[in-house]
Amino acid sequence: MSPRVLPGVLLVLALASCASAPPAAPDLAGRWEPVQAQLGGQEFPVDAFDGAMLVLTEADYEFGGDKGTYSVLSTTPPAAMDIHGVEGPNAGSTIPAIYELAGDRLTICYQLGPGDRPSEFATPEGTQLFLVHYERAR
Repeated sequence: MSPRVLPGVLLVLALASCASAPPAAPDLAGRWEPVQAQLGGQEFPVDAFDGAMLVLTEADYEFGGDKGTYSVLSTTPPAAMDIHGVEGPNAGSTIPAIYELAGDRLTICYQLGPGDRPSEFATPEGTQLFLVHYERAR
């Protein structure tokens, strides 16, 4: 290979690897306490979570007995993620969601039923959209 061609090939390879890489997620890692929730247009009592905290690492999550992974698909508002259940009630399921991180407040809207990924942070009556507001635990 000609020495003049090599830099061009390396540039193309570098650009291709950047294009296929998942978007950089904001720092979601940490322990998150649910402070408010809604399901299908109705308030959902956070005490029903029985003190469970959402624990996120770079790619894994745990909430009570539910464990799995998550992947950020887009960081453009509304940011999108897929949640992949591995153990617990969501094992084998993929839950499409959107999220917003503002300081120490994380808001996630989950699609718990059949249907498309949520497009806004709302839970119209009759849907299985689940909106949870979390605060970073100290």
